[in-house]
Amino acid sequence: MKLLAAAFSAALMAGGALAAPKDPPETKSATVGKISEAQARIIAFGHGLVHVEEISLLDGRWEIAGRDPSGDELLIDLNAGDGSLLR
Repeated sequence: MKLLAAAFSAALMAGGALAAPKDPPETKSATVGKISEAQARIIAFGHGLVHVEEISLLDGRWEIAGRDPSGDELLIDLNAGDGSLLR
């Protein structure tokens, strides 16, 4: 009976290790040289955007559409590798 209890305890401990949470996407993307969506938003705000309406990652660049302080539409493209302004 003690052997069965020990085996059950070991299985429970191993199962917990298998269910451990993975690194968040921002951490992974930072390690492979790509900026995260949150970083892209911060950079876009630094270029005059005050409201993000749409953001997408396409072909190695972040495409960000939103509004400037006067309410006019503003489109910003950022290099997804280093965050530099493309448009």
